[in-house]
Amino acid sequence: MAQVRIEHVFKRFGNVTAVGDFNVTVADGEFFTMLGPSGCGKTTTLRMVAGFETATEGEIYIGDKCVSSFHDKCFVPPEKRDIGMVFQSYAVWPHMTVLDNVGYPLKIKKVPKDERKKRVLEVLEMVHLGEYADRYPHQLSGGQQQRVALARALVAEPSLLLLDEPLSNLDAKLRESMRFEILALQKKLGITVIYVTHDQGEAMAMSDRVVVMNRGIIQQVGAPHEIYTKPANKMVADFIGLVNFLPGKAQADTVTIDGVDGSFPHPNAEGAQGPVTIAVRPENISMDINKGIVKGIVTHRFYMGDSVDFRVKVGEHMVRVIVKGADIAQYPDGTELYLQFDKVMVFANDSDEKQ
Repeated sequence: MAQVRIEHVFKRFGNVTAVGDFNVTVADGEFFTMLGPSGCGKTTTLRMVAGFETATEGEIYIGDKCVSSFHDKCFVPPEKRDIGMVFQSYAVWPHMTVLDNVGYPLKIKKVPKDERKKRVLEVLEMVHLGEYADRYPHQLSGGQQQRVALARALVAEPSLLLLDEPLSNLDAKLRESMRFEILALQKKLGITVIYVTHDQGEAMAMSDRVVVMNRGIIQQVGAPHEIYTKPANKMVADFIGLVNFLPGKAQADTVTIDGVDGSFPHPNAEGAQGPVTIAVRPENISMDINKGIVKGIVTHRFYMGDSVDFRVKVGEHMVRVIVKGADIAQYPDGTELYLQFDKVMVFANDSDEKQ
């Protein structure tokens, strides 16, 4: 296992700053996820940790060892960083059996053949591929090939495991299953993991902590529940989960929606005042025919199996409401009702994101 320190790292490509002042410490044994939209700099950051990209400024430490320092002109190549890496593409060699694919890192290290086979079979059992050792990649499913890539990254017992969107090529059901397999394996081995994804579900389900990035800049670092319930800005609130944004005004102790009768308590009396953006997640809104904060009209309903996804027009605004276990026939289109907001967030209009 290893602590990872990324200290004030920048990566520039010409005049473009792909990563700006990335500064974070990943604890020994932590499952740490870098999350953000495509092009936000998360994969570039991971590649700098791996040694496939050189930082323009800053320092990177794996354990007590400096592996990259702009100031000290230090750069340790990837093969000497004691890391395992799993890529988005499986990158398994089609002409090799599973046994040979997984054992290749040990062969490069000149581990004796008998010891190599023993260790490969052990790690294949960990990823539930023990009976597939003699098969070739074309004889495996996508999920099995991804397990081969994971086993190959683990067989050399690295102190740090880096995963770059490893599940994005799998179908939804298999992707969900593999999330929990990877997490269970990480907990069993106690290994430090840095995981890159644009899938918020993966980040929320798997991580001890998450860093949300946008345009190369860290927007927020925290535990999944903290980022979900207390987003630092509108960008984070919008990217993590579903959210309704409504224009409004905040006073000392109340908040109102523009053009709508009714007010509700300000969630933070010391927070933003004047024109604001009100944010409330669809699952934090309840509906009632007789009472609530604001009045609305149901315009559309979508049956989701375990829930009903409603669209309710409030004044000139459309509000999304998700009700678990609801009866889709309970509130037909055109029903006039009231909405009750819970766990409201309020953002000043000049606090969109960190630049």
